[in-house]
Amino acid sequence: MTNFMKEHFIFYDFETTGKSTKFDQPLQFGAIVTDGEFNELERIDIRCQLAPHILPAPFALHVTKVKPEQTLNKNLPTYFEFAQKIQKFVSDWSPACWVGYNSIRFDENIMRQMFYQNLQPDIYSTQLFGNTRLDLMKMVFAMYDEVPEVLNWPTDERGKIIFKLDRLAPENGVNHEHAHDALGDVEATLFLFKKIKEDAPEFFQKIVKARDKNYIAEELKSFKPMAVTLRFGNHPPKTYQGCFCGENLTNKNQVGFLDFNLNHVNELKYADKNVIEEAVSASPKKIRSIAINQGETLRVLENPSIEMTRFCEVVSEAHEFRSLVSTALSERFERAESEELEVEEKIYNGFFDYSDRELLEKFQVSSWEERHKIIDEFRDDRLKQLGRRLIASFAPNLLTEQQKSDFSTFIKARWTTLDNNANWTTIQTIIGDLAKMKIESLDAQYIDSLQNFYTKHVGKLGLGLDI
Repeated sequence: MTNFMKEHFIFYDFETTGKSTKFDQPLQFGAIVTDGEFNELERIDIRCQLAPHILPAPFALHVTKVKPEQTLNKNLPTYFEFAQKIQKFVSDWSPACWVGYNSIRFDENIMRQMFYQNLQPDIYSTQLFGNTRLDLMKMVFAMYDEVPEVLNWPTDERGKIIFKLDRLAPENGVNHEHAHDALGDVEATLFLFKKIKEDAPEFFQKIVKARDKNYIAEELKSFKPMAVTLRFGNHPPKTYQGCFCGENLTNKNQVGFLDFNLNHVNELKYADKNVIEEAVSASPKKIRSIAINQGETLRVLENPSIEMTRFCEVVSEAHEFRSLVSTALSERFERAESEELEVEEKIYNGFFDYSDRELLEKFQVSSWEERHKIIDEFRDDRLKQLGRRLIASFAPNLLTEQQKSDFSTFIKARWTTLDNNANWTTIQTIIGDLAKMKIESLDAQYIDSLQNFYTKHVGKLGLGLDI
């Protein structure tokens, strides 16, 4: 495991055009790099222009306090240049531990999609080159259940705990006047991370080990009684105690976690395929699927009972049982490719082959004229489709009139769709959001500026905004 004191930490946050990690884009990236004692080494705060095919959500702009005209500022990097800058930043500071708040579920996926859609060679770069990841929100969940006295817990009008950073940070002494600004959120994340280390050092050292998936895998596969804290929906976080019982045959990062409280050890040796499949998929889950590379708060129980230790010994000897669990996990999470998916949704439909990776490296340092030619050499259809979109977005002078028309038609189709299942912002959702803003009596002047922005923006394609 990496020497903690010699390790770099990168605290980071994205502000985006909306809630979809696939169909929205970042508009701002903020990060602070520290050493293992959390002394600041560098900070970065950059913004970028709006990609031509994306409509920002009104509420996203309102929350992040972004003036709509800022998204079209030609002095800012393009989305492609923005992705290149961040990829270089990741490379320059590798290896490091990347820490955010709700980052594993949101910011990490936003970054991965940004790299993918802008043809960066290493879309998993924060998991490669010795880099690791932690999610402060998951640490906070574990604190609430294990050492709640360390933090002050904000509540809503019904008395339910609020875990949002913009409420938790001020409650614990952070001057969070720049909430929902990327760098402001980064400063709040760093403050809380240091507070946990200082006020709960034993807990901190135990939880921070979860950043290293190899260490966690080793502890799990030694069949030690372990714990993990999870939160589902709006329910309070809950700590589960159990042990390793198998791993997905096609994804070694996904393991089975056998819950001590829901299982009887003497029944394991008699469990058949049907029983195990139900244990993996039914609710409550007797066998939970845990991703060891997602910064989950897996930790070794310090004082396990004799029964827990005996339970783990039985599982370690039950080879057939573990084999059945592995098969059940593999079958349940098997990916079915679909031709109906949008290209953004195909990010996990296989890795790029060696020849395409070489072309991706070349793509980064080429002119747009050269990139236009490289696109035809890609073997993967996803790269060809995304590459053509990049040319249309950032080098439209290289397109024929028909290709320009086709790109315009693509954007219009996205923006005007009436499909309620569309995961991107449309003209219809903008109209609805602006109406809600008026009902909620938000800043009338700001609403007017949004309305004017959207009217002009969609008007460039000959579309209307009927409000």
